[in-house]
Amino acid sequence: MCDMKIFINVTEPGLIATASPVVVLMVLMMNSAAVYADETDFFSPFVTGTYGYDSNFFRLQNDQAALNRLGTTDRSASYSVLSAGANLNWQFSRQRIKAKAEFSQTRFDKYSALDFDGRDSLLQWDWLLGSRLSGDAGVKERVAQGSFVNIQQPINNLITQRQVFAHGVIQIGAPWKFKFGVEKFDSQNSLTSLQTQDSKVQTYNAGLQYQSRAGTLVEFISEMSDGQYPNRQIVGVSPVDNTYKQWDNGVAMTWQATGKTTLKGRLNYTKRTYNDVPQRDFSGVTGQVSALWQVTEKTSFGLFIYRNIGVIENTTASYSVNRGVAATAAWKATDKITLNLGLVQDRLAYSGDPGFVLATTTAREDKLSSLQFGTSFQVLRNTTLGLNLRRGVNQSNQALASYSYNSVMLNLRSVF
Repeated sequence: MCDMKIFINVTEPGLIATASPVVVLMVLMMNSAAVYADETDFFSPFVTGTYGYDSNFFRLQNDQAALNRLGTTDRSASYSVLSAGANLNWQFSRQRIKAKAEFSQTRFDKYSALDFDGRDSLLQWDWLLGSRLSGDAGVKERVAQGSFVNIQQPINNLITQRQVFAHGVIQIGAPWKFKFGVEKFDSQNSLTSLQTQDSKVQTYNAGLQYQSRAGTLVEFISEMSDGQYPNRQIVGVSPVDNTYKQWDNGVAMTWQATGKTTLKGRLNYTKRTYNDVPQRDFSGVTGQVSALWQVTEKTSFGLFIYRNIGVIENTTASYSVNRGVAATAAWKATDKITLNLGLVQDRLAYSGDPGFVLATTTAREDKLSSLQFGTSFQVLRNTTLGLNLRRGVNQSNQALASYSYNSVMLNLRSVF
């Protein structure tokens, strides 16, 4: 698993940062205002309006820290987001073209210096050649606001992510398939102090997939990532090159245990090596296990357990080791009203910081717990009103890095 491949499709500013892939999934599941066009739609424009409030937007520990950073003890911030775009799904012959273009404007009530215009685009070709060869190829680009967890002040950092990918599948003969792919991912920060985190990651993967007659999928996967950081990081007085190589070898499985229960999992042995500071090298088991239980037609539960290498926005660390657990619940109260609940507990070890191994200081570790409640109401056939409430608490072994917050997000979305 490469840590640099996350595209987060949510409207809340500053969420593109420290979340592990499972937390991202949780956020997407809980983003109850999202409405997506049917897969067969040819062309589907949409508009979205969002209003958000956060009691501790810059993730400051207390009033004194806020006074030092902001010049006030008021740690709250509110913002509005207007976005518009369209999804395209075009089938011609045996090929399919998928495209997305979305443009957004985010405006803050008190901190106008943080106002920004974002965009999110995708162009993908799902190809089919003969009866045995298929795959996809495409490009993605996203411009969004970075996290304030480590900046802790009203200074804007816009992150531009660009991804080019190509994947293929060869049908060897039932029940076996051979899968392969290549991806190139570029990430750039607009804030000078964070440009040491600018990266270019090239990933190659290959594997075998087996599907039983009962529908169980088993994949044997091997992946190699080459991460390049063009801007050297200064630790003390020495420039440090964060370039790395990472290997992931493992197995993934999807099993329909019962008619209502689906189990998924991926288990890897991950090894990452650095040339400049080999003390930061990582090796160990990573992956995630999930269980989805459709109790009734209207009620479902989910459980996720994970350990992975995550990308973070920090002036000292290039990666963190994340481990945690997440639980979700969803209830479709009526044909128009859906309720969601999510609980996440995440532990982040900032193992990618060369400073703690060069100076033999203690590495930063955070314990982040969050509880989220969401509800959506289908106002019209194509329009949904959503409300999300979130409570988060972070406990850190680093001074002034602990914090708590409450947030509210109201979202109205129409798909045409």
